[in-house]
Amino acid sequence: MKKLTVTLLIGAITMMCFPTMSLASGQKLRIWSTLSEYEKATGKKIEKFNEAPMLRTKVAAGELPPVEERLPEEPFVVEPLEEIGQYGGTLNGAATAPMTWEDPAQVRSQMIADYTLDLKKEIPDIFKSYEYSEDMKTLTIHLRKGMKWSDGAPFTADDCVFWWEDIAKNKEIAPVMSKDFMPGGKLMEMEKVDDYTIRLHFSIPYPIFTKKFVHCMCFPYPVSFGIYAPKHYLKKWHIKYNPKANELAKKEGYDNWWQAFKFHMDSMCTQQDPNLPTFHPWILKKRTPTLEIFERNPYYHKVDTVGNQLPYIDELISNVVGDMETANLKVISGEIDFAGICLATENYPLYKENEKKGNYRVLLWKSAWGSACTFGFNLNHKDPVLRKIFQDVRFRRAMSLAINRDEVNEVVYRGRGVPCQCTVLPNTSYYKEEWGKAYAQYDPERANALLDEMGLKWDQDHKWRLRPDGKTLAITIEYYPIYATTTANCELVREYWNAVGVKTELKQVERSFYETRSAAGELDVGTWCAGRNTERFVYTARGYIFNPASGGWEWGYCRQWGLWFTTDGKEGEEPPKEVKELYKWFEDWFVATTPQEYTQLAQKIFDFHAKNVWIIGVVGMPKVPIIAKNNLRNIPEDAYFGCGAEFWLPTQPCHWFFKK
Repeated sequence: MKKLTVTLLIGAITMMCFPTMSLASGQKLRIWSTLSEYEKATGKKIEKFNEAPMLRTKVAAGELPPVEERLPEEPFVVEPLEEIGQYGGTLNGAATAPMTWEDPAQVRSQMIADYTLDLKKEIPDIFKSYEYSEDMKTLTIHLRKGMKWSDGAPFTADDCVFWWEDIAKNKEIAPVMSKDFMPGGKLMEMEKVDDYTIRLHFSIPYPIFTKKFVHCMCFPYPVSFGIYAPKHYLKKWHIKYNPKANELAKKEGYDNWWQAFKFHMDSMCTQQDPNLPTFHPWILKKRTPTLEIFERNPYYHKVDTVGNQLPYIDELISNVVGDMETANLKVISGEIDFAGICLATENYPLYKENEKKGNYRVLLWKSAWGSACTFGFNLNHKDPVLRKIFQDVRFRRAMSLAINRDEVNEVVYRGRGVPCQCTVLPNTSYYKEEWGKAYAQYDPERANALLDEMGLKWDQDHKWRLRPDGKTLAITIEYYPIYATTTANCELVREYWNAVGVKTELKQVERSFYETRSAAGELDVGTWCAGRNTERFVYTARGYIFNPASGGWEWGYCRQWGLWFTTDGKEGEEPPKEVKELYKWFEDWFVATTPQEYTQLAQKIFDFHAKNVWIIGVVGMPKVPIIAKNNLRNIPEDAYFGCGAEFWLPTQPCHWFFKK
């Protein structure tokens, strides 16, 4: 059957999904999935491979095979942004807590596929290539011959089959199968063609599947889009391969084998097993409550244009500092080599003042946040009175109109953002200007009129509004300061909501506690960023923010509706008819095969969102400060930053280096 190669597919989708975007500096970071593609594009040849001195020493001592044997037959090629780098050095970053998804964890991670710096083009990374059949019901994935895990074991199709058959489909490890693997209601099938080829078979055309897995990291969770896991290592804890797996688990302090298995398989920022093989450029060597140390992966599959195996930098250290304020103090004192997530826009003058003393440079990158801070009311609240209030669209519109977005932009973002509603970014192909303006004007008079219309009367002092049962209408914004600007946003929004009579308190909590409360449906108002509002993310992540089936653990604003959808009505709470219709639009959108169908469904979805204000946005797309030590090179002057841009990853941190 005729095949549609991924490059052609991406070209077609680019017309749908990626309008022209440019970086002000004009810098280009070029990448190629394979050596042959690089040579064809440039006419240049890489005749030999080189390695870091620390690895050369190990080769001489017989501890490692030569670099030629460690690289795959077709390594990924990176053309350095500024110049060929120098080996060596330790890269210091900051995190506010151990095992958190902050700057060091982002830099350390590896994607299944990369995007170019301007986010226009997708380049296969872990996989050599992938292609659809003409009917888009079969996806063929080609692995890199000779590619190895970080412990030197071969990466083959067996690792993919193991992930699918023994992890994703195992009820103990993954009790609920994600519907992402069930287009058309039928579970996909995985076929091993040979050691380096697998095929995924779908019951209906499913062109979105590659968009779902390309932005994922190395096998993050059993029901996510890792597509592979190191069978040779993990089978020791799997009951199918080790009849004594339960005994082993008990020795390690677990009640059951699958609990131990999950502990050992997590390769994301929460990885605790330092021996777990991965594909990350730096692999975990040590973790303490105050420090995480990652050392270069000797089997990393990327090279520069003269054949130097990447990464250039020997070691990555995550300094666990406890809070954003401490992280910022370390940045301006010069103790941290790079920072982005922990920085606050309002501190930009402070960062600039200390450039010379801290021996760093301050860059301003474009953020990919549809709204840097968002607020979502718990529509499934356990208090029936609050639930009824929150489900009334007039209340959500009123609370949005009560926010002075221009003031937030000036105070928090120094005027470098766009006051707007929470929706997709304007550079999406189907964007409507009206979405960003929907109930985003500062109009407290209209907000009060809507609350009056709902019958939410004032108390006798005309200070607070009353619920229908006569109690004070009081809510709590519970939040984890995922970014340095989160607290400032919450403090201002509290003032605006208090001003229209809704008594609002703030409660800052630790992240895991927040997630637990959100999952349990205990929040009044959830907060997070709207980071996945770029076209490829909203399209691929089941709506993430807007789809009630996801409900977003960050907000927990419709957990029970989401549970009803994901369990086919067996659990949770049946949603209203219009929300069911929204879910159906999402399902149809995920399998759209023409630009016309894609655009039509997208606009129906986000028209609906704009009308209902499911999530309230404040300020979007603010310019964000980025800090890099003066001698840390190959970092672009201009780039996109945020969830929708994968933070640091399009900059290829593996090719950063310290210039001596």
